Amino acid sequence: MGKSVKMAPRNEKTTKMRLIEPSASRQVAYLVKSEVERFFDVIPATNARDRLLFDVIYRYGLRRKEAAAIRREHLRDGRIWITREKGGISGEYRIHPATRRLLWTYLASLGEDERPYLFISRQSGNQPISPSTIYGLFRRYAGAADLPVDRRHPHVLRHSIAVHLMNAGWDAADVQDWLGHRDIASTMVYAAVTNRRREQKYEEALLSDEIAANNAS
Repeated sequence: MGKSVKMAPRNEKTTKMRLIEPSASRQVAYLVKSEVERFFDVIPATNARDRLLFDVIYRYGLRRKEAAAIRREHLRDGRIWITREKGGISGEYRIHPATRRLLWTYLASLGEDERPYLFISRQSGNQPISPSTIYGLFRRYAGAADLPVDRRHPHVLRHSIAVHLMNAGWDAADVQDWLGHRDIASTMVYAAVTNRRREQKYEEALLSDEIAANNAS
């Protein structure tokens, strides 16, 4: 179905109707692979919490509140439960091997600490890390990594993993599931910024016997 257009109200002095063109698709700000790696490189190896925090945010496309809400009980049998915000679909995900190594290091650094949240605040006891703290930390590391100024917001990691997964050949429906989108229209904005999958499928079509040929010319 094509894009709908809105009709302007009738002018009292005329019966003509004016078409209002739909606004252009919103731009997606994301980081390329090398920029994400540069970001991780500036986080000190001794800071186990922050290394794990941003790894989880990137790999599972988390919003700040979603990362802060992760509890230790959400980690079980090599899987992690993500509670999605903004009407998203919550679910259980396998823990990436690199994430698992960071997790072991971080939990070991906590020792016998039994506070319920995975990412704890260093100032407020049993409370989870705050979204504003996550924002401040990302800004600091993004500056150290010399990332583009307009991409120094933690939400850029959610956009980045979506684009990277599509570049890796994931179908839009798979990315929708991974990000917890309820509506695939929210996922399709990422398809608009990458054509790698399209190029790959085109190459496959060239070799397929299922596509009709036109030998008239």
